[in-house]
Amino acid sequence: MLQDLRLACLQLLRDPGCTAAAIALLITAPIRGNACTIFVLTDADRTLFFNNGDWFNPATRLWFVPAGKDHLGCAYLGFDNGWAQGGLNTAGLAFDWVSGFEEKYEPGRDLQSVRGNPSERMLESCTTVEEAVAFYRRYREPDFARSRILIADRTGASVVIGASGEQLQVASLRQSRGFGWGRAALERELAKSPAPTVANGAAILRACRQAGDGGTKYSNVFDLRSGGMVLFPIPGRDESVALTLAAELAKGPHYYDITGLPGQLAAPPQPLHHNMKRFYLDEFAPLPDQETAVTERVRALIRDSANGTMRSEDYAPEFWLVLSPQQKKVQAELKSLGGLVALTLVGRHDRGSDRWYRFRVEFDRITVLQRFAFDGQDRVESVQSEASELKPGARLRADPP
Repeated sequence: MLQDLRLACLQLLRDPGCTAAAIALLITAPIRGNACTIFVLTDADRTLFFNNGDWFNPATRLWFVPAGKDHLGCAYLGFDNGWAQGGLNTAGLAFDWVSGFEEKYEPGRDLQSVRGNPSERMLESCTTVEEAVAFYRRYREPDFARSRILIADRTGASVVIGASGEQLQVASLRQSRGFGWGRAALERELAKSPAPTVANGAAILRACRQAGDGGTKYSNVFDLRSGGMVLFPIPGRDESVALTLAAELAKGPHYYDITGLPGQLAAPPQPLHHNMKRFYLDEFAPLPDQETAVTERVRALIRDSANGTMRSEDYAPEFWLVLSPQQKKVQAELKSLGGLVALTLVGRHDRGSDRWYRFRVEFDRITVLQRFAFDGQDRVESVQSEASELKPGARLRADPP
């Protein structure tokens, strides 16, 4: 399971009273741990992909993104930060990560960067293990410095990819295999050459469960030939929920809270949160009328925040009480995003004497969708960061070198 949450900045903040610091509070430093157990059981007739998802966060998610013009339909597993830890696509390709490795890996300068989560870009564009390997030979994945990925396809082929120095380490096989936290139990069971059945794999998952706060939060099974999915949503319990990828994708984009899966299947689909969508910021086109005076006012507010020269008269009294003690923190966090590059008005709404404006705020390292609300006296009464996206190849100062 990939534990690097450097893009937890994609998480939506719903508190309308968020301060300007909310931009950077969406960004967390990497969290690492030797976690997750992943394995494949395969023979001539069937290929099943198994995973124990281990981490500290109990807010587990399963979400579905149907195919589009340039991408395959996919199911993703992870947590409420919207950063996929594993997944399955309509071609029968699956992946998941094991973290806890420490390698001195520096991606080659010739590698290209992608928007968002490289694992998601891989899954939505590749159909075989060979294509997945080619993807990672072309595009950067900094997390190979601390994690390894297992990828398998419907034919039973699989690969473990890690890195050392500037080189990827690629180990391909066409047989049952796996690795991770439960390695000792896993190797003992794989030595018995178990048939690829859900029952056999579920027994191995149980033997490889990690206990404690940072232990297993969910377990899953993907049938790479049929698109069948089995989730074990409650740690330490064997109750399961069965789904099919095709049927779920036919419902359109939606997600489940994994722990609530049994009850949610009968309810109307829950729409995706912003951080689960592909390139959510692209949904916001510039308004024809950019209201130059308002845009310049917001630009000045951001500039003053970054320079440590915020003025109380620009803010509603209640908001200033919250914001004033955080000025130095706001300044440091904004500077970590780089300089302000562009400010584009993409939304406007009036509520009586109050009004709010939504902007795409582009910094050197990140683009943020941010909403500024003004009261009847033209004072800022809230600033809400709704979504953000690191620029391809960008690192924040909180990121490891």
